[in-house]
Amino acid sequence: MPSARQERHVFELDGGTIALDFVNTVSGMRGLNPRDRLIGYDDLVYWAEQVGLIDAAQAARLYERADGEPGAAAKAFVDAIRSREALHDVVLAAVDGRAAPVDALETVNRWIAEAMSSRRFQPVSPGRFEVTLPDDGNLLAFLRPVAIDAAELLEHEVSTGRVGICDEREAGHCAWLFLDTSRNNTRRYCNMKECGNRAKQRRHYRRSRAMRE
Repeated sequence: MPSARQERHVFELDGGTIALDFVNTVSGMRGLNPRDRLIGYDDLVYWAEQVGLIDAAQAARLYERADGEPGAAAKAFVDAIRSREALHDVVLAAVDGRAAPVDALETVNRWIAEAMSSRRFQPVSPGRFEVTLPDDGNLLAFLRPVAIDAAELLEHEVSTGRVGICDEREAGHCAWLFLDTSRNNTRRYCNMKECGNRAKQRRHYRRSRAMRE
């Protein structure tokens, strides 16, 4: 299977937050018909550049490092996917009204704690400071903003029921998670272009068939 970088895949960013967009780098249904768009460290870097976490120059340096340190890059990739899947499992459990898996929540907590501990304050003017996440050479430094966003997501949006799951889950096609910003929490699909339209066509087919019978 070609990697996202090899096929120049354009990621759809329907999650509403960078953390959910990271979780949604798996298409289809986990456990049924998944297609993981991230199959190596280069894909992580490619995704990060596409969503604006790093620029082209930073991406080029990371590709070069990965070529020179394949073992370290492979380990970093495994760690990143472990964090992604743990976050998915924790959020999905919340959406389904289940208790968070203990191991998954612990993995997410470690990921967030590492990112939080990397924050540094720097002055922007007398008496004013801003938080930065300096690049300390860690091969996954560019994912720290995702971990911090995950903390915000869990504390606020997940805890207040503002995260939903695509209705195409019922048909076995999609289980993407999204931030529901609709007025009455009525959003049903990750996007209307594909999943919403697919469901609409399926309903139309069923109505047409019922009328013929």
